[in-house]
Amino acid sequence: MEKHSRHHLPHPYYVGPRNYFLTICTGQRRKLFTDAPLVQLLTSELTRQFRSHAFTIFAYCFMPDHCHVLAAALTETSDLAKAVRAFKGVSAAHARSLGIRNLWQRNYYDHILRSSESFHSVAAYIFENPVRAGLVHDPHDWPFSGSFVFDWKNLALPVPPFTPNWKRPV
Repeated sequence: MEKHSRHHLPHPYYVGPRNYFLTICTGQRRKLFTDAPLVQLLTSELTRQFRSHAFTIFAYCFMPDHCHVLAAALTETSDLAKAVRAFKGVSAAHARSLGIRNLWQRNYYDHILRSSESFHSVAAYIFENPVRAGLVHDPHDWPFSGSFVFDWKNLALPVPPFTPNWKRPV
């Protein structure tokens, strides 16, 4: 398996009112997120843990071996690292009770949205991920996507394109 180096910014960049695009992968990139009850449990914990750390989830998508999240920090004390750690820890404990070990990879990928990046473009990128992967023809048909802020199925797609920085040409 290819190893990617982590390039996290210093901790203060992850505290306060910012918007984040996250990719969190399963351990060994196993295709665990095809089971509706497991994804429903993870979705519940995603909202519960991020809400308890003063975040809202603008968009999410559970793909078979990873999830994408567009999270918005709501307060000066919102701490992304704590929110992700809580989500991964509690959801891993639930998964262990279902017989699933090593639910998550150790790290995750993050991108702090710049003021020039459209929130809706990032959400569209997330919602269109199952189409790019060839899992569905219409993003609205993917059962493991959503938003805790708006009715995402009314988001006009496509919107201006977004490409994560780790997929941009060098």
